[in-house]
Amino acid sequence: MTSWGLLVEVLYRDFAMSFEGRDKVLGEFLIKFTADKPGILAALSNVFADHGINILNISVNRAQLLLHFVVDLTNTDTSLNDLEKELKRFSFVEWVKYRIVEKEAFMVPSMIMPTFRDKQVLVVEVERVKELLTNPEFRRIIRDLGAYDASLLRNSNLSELIKIGQFRGLGKIGLIERDGTITIRSCSELNDKHVMEELMIEYYTGFLTQILRSNVETVGKNYEGDCVSVSFKVLK
Repeated sequence: MTSWGLLVEVLYRDFAMSFEGRDKVLGEFLIKFTADKPGILAALSNVFADHGINILNISVNRAQLLLHFVVDLTNTDTSLNDLEKELKRFSFVEWVKYRIVEKEAFMVPSMIMPTFRDKQVLVVEVERVKELLTNPEFRRIIRDLGAYDASLLRNSNLSELIKIGQFRGLGKIGLIERDGTITIRSCSELNDKHVMEELMIEYYTGFLTQILRSNVETVGKNYEGDCVSVSFKVLK
């Protein structure tokens, strides 16, 4: 099989937030700002807070000067039209677009390309990732992605460093180190735990090899409820 020819920057990332929308009025606001200056995000966030609006997620696209808010409008004390006018009063706001999301929605689709480290990223459905994992080249890409992320980090606290996997869609990450074995635990609502396990093995093999400057091998796997644990042994 030929190379996929596609470098996947993100596998499955909650860029616009996955959540259950029952009993909530959900909305999206896309705000174009004129310049990237300190205080913009705080000023806009305060407008939502002042009207009882809970911000569920924020995406920033600095290349296009766009802010994308996912909000819970259930308890707001103002109309969306008045809220739009209030947001547009800031001199740094060029325009505002908004919409209501149907209550049945479980995933709020982003109105802009999501970003990570100010770079545009792709999102791949879990079912598609499951198919791709059968290809060695794709697995190598995931391994290289882990190594790439590790190469950009400067902190020396491994238990904090490994949490960058959370931004790659690998669930809530925790770490246990014991007798030369590193166990990484991921908890998520992903139904197919085998997919998570395989992604963790490839991503953290690359990550740990880079951060520890030593090869590692997988020595154990464990499932418990919504959590998957993968153990790695550091090779001398």
